[in-house]
Amino acid sequence: MNCSEERVDMKNSGIRIFLGLIFTTLLCSGSVFAQTHTVSVSDNTVLPGGTVSVSILLTNEEGARGFSLGVAHSGTDLTLTAIAAGQTTADSNGGTGPDFEFIDVNATDGPGGTYGCILSTSAPLDEIPIGSGNEIALFTYSCSSAAAPGTSTNLTFSDILGTPDVQTVISVVSGGTSISRIPTKVGGAVNVATPPVSGLTCVLADPCLCDFSLSWTNGMTYDSIEILNGSGAVIQTLAGNATTALVSISGTTTGGPASDDLSVRGITNAVVSASTSCTASCPVVNTPNAPANLGCQVNQANGDTAVSWTNTSAYSSIEVRLDGTLVATLGGSATSTTVTIGGPGDYNISVAGTNVCGSLSTAGSCTATRDNFFIRNDVNQDGTENIADPVQLLDFLFGGGSISCLDAGDVNDDGTNNIADVVYSLNVIFGIAVGGSVPVTPAPAGACGGDPTADALNCASFNGC
Repeated sequence: MNCSEERVDMKNSGIRIFLGLIFTTLLCSGSVFAQTHTVSVSDNTVLPGGTVSVSILLTNEEGARGFSLGVAHSGTDLTLTAIAAGQTTADSNGGTGPDFEFIDVNATDGPGGTYGCILSTSAPLDEIPIGSGNEIALFTYSCSSAAAPGTSTNLTFSDILGTPDVQTVISVVSGGTSISRIPTKVGGAVNVATPPVSGLTCVLADPCLCDFSLSWTNGMTYDSIEILNGSGAVIQTLAGNATTALVSISGTTTGGPASDDLSVRGITNAVVSASTSCTASCPVVNTPNAPANLGCQVNQANGDTAVSWTNTSAYSSIEVRLDGTLVATLGGSATSTTVTIGGPGDYNISVAGTNVCGSLSTAGSCTATRDNFFIRNDVNQDGTENIADPVQLLDFLFGGGSISCLDAGDVNDDGTNNIADVVYSLNVIFGIAVGGSVPVTPAPAGACGGDPTADALNCASFNGC
């Protein structure tokens, strides 16, 4: 800056001239001593189409009463939009900021801008304290949306910006005299970053494999996209236009629990974007408990067995087996079914539930017993109904005799063996009417068959059936 000239931006022209003279005096009085101060431009990054503020920092070995500087930039990616006092400068005068400052965001001989200030124009005179990294100015830039990630714009101190030229000078007071110090100048750069993805979601797709469906929106078309786990390891590399992925975390079919922080980042021109993350948590999928309270009710006539149970877990499906062979697969909420067993004998019917992952519970079971086939009222098992049958039954009831088929002796089919069966047998054999009609033998009568009535009686054996 020419010491006979100054550039100020003040509303009142009288004040402008007065303060300009003060500023010029402070900057141009005394001689320039050895460089004991440093001004630097902080490096920063910006996204295409974004804005960035760059700090101008002062490291000073003497208290500074004022300063001026110009910062130029190259290329067309950045446009200087604003210049403001840095935090240290803004804190001067008890937080009211400098008494005098000038700002030019479109300085001649640019592109670039100039800034200068005098902290105090009247007593008490404030100064920037001795220190390192004092933020004295903020330069704000907008970045072109067409800027390519990986490109860089240099920011350098310039002494030829403005009309007249604004020099980079620090004003200090030494020995009661205002002295100008020429600081060491350290430039910086603004680097164009790769925009991150947005809107990342992690949705559980398969709780058994702990698979998660990831989706996101790309900030641009990348050269490639990487997916990382919580440890920072790359687990998938995708095409640059991908917006979805299927990721499996460390879980098991019986469930975890498993959890991991998954991240997605884009890469363009070898510049890696910031990562966008989501948490994927796989739930516990326990092996279900066995169904309880199994009951088997056998229809002796046809072998149809009514099976019922109580569900003790949330099942996805229910499997029913007869002597180990799968005979039915039911919905997870079923609590009953019918299983047809074969001829006389004992049958094992088991029921087990599966969870969503196909894990099978232990089985609940019951025994279905189908009695031997028999002929009712053929108590002595000689193939005919005659007087010998009620006699055999009387001997069983009152004489200490035995019969091997209790169902055959249940002549009236009331589920018990007693004197009523003897009377009923005699009525049938001799055609004695009861209540106006002759009774008939309930099934199975005249031929071998099963008991159509469920009761506590059985038929251990029956000759001829």
